[in-house]
Amino acid sequence: MQVLAIEPYFGGSHRAFLEGWIAHSRHAWTVLGLRPAKWKWRMRQAAVTCARQMADELAAGHRWDVLFCSDMLNLAEFRGLAPAGWRDLPALVYFHENQLTYPVQHEDERDYHFGLTNMTTALAAEAVWFNSTFNRDSFLDALPAMLKRMPDHQPLEAIEQIRATAEIHPPGIAAFPPRGPRTAGPLRIVWAARWEHDKDPETFFAALSELQARGVPFRVSVLGERFARCPAVFDEAQAALREHLDR
Repeated sequence: MQVLAIEPYFGGSHRAFLEGWIAHSRHAWTVLGLRPAKWKWRMRQAAVTCARQMADELAAGHRWDVLFCSDMLNLAEFRGLAPAGWRDLPALVYFHENQLTYPVQHEDERDYHFGLTNMTTALAAEAVWFNSTFNRDSFLDALPAMLKRMPDHQPLEAIEQIRATAEIHPPGIAAFPPRGPRTAGPLRIVWAARWEHDKDPETFFAALSELQARGVPFRVSVLGERFARCPAVFDEAQAALREHLDR
């Protein structure tokens, strides 16, 4: 089977997921991926850019049996802009996250436009896959409150329509052979996520502070990607937990 994969945010876990799947797939894939920057802009403009990329691939002679995209694509817009004859390519959307319950620093900062994009994308797809039951349920449970904010024509029936096409497909996890028996020593703890507020570092480091206060021996390694701006708790933890840090 020939698969066209569209990933507007082709980086981090989204890229790792897609490349890992392709590496273990028996199908042939064409990937249209955009640089992982400015996620809001990606959700707004990717449909235009990727429709043009699709036209270029068609002109080069490529053909597909199914379209796979992530929740970062506005699928409804993309189908309206895609080349004639290919707008009805069966589409599967994979929800890594959803913009109705994705953590924000302050709830009044949430832009419901992106939640609505998620909803129309799910409605436009033939199949909707979520990476966890929590992701699916939190999205569907949050939809009524968002829709009731609309002044009229509130499409509440869309919730059950999406539920009927929703499936749970967790991302695969690569298994690595053991490197030998674990050496003796204290508990080893690793932070392996991005250094950003949505990963809730405050709770993580508060738990380590509690271990430290109780005199529990442990070592901690703080890994993951750091950006120009990151929560102050990382610098605070570096000072407070310096005796436990492994670099």
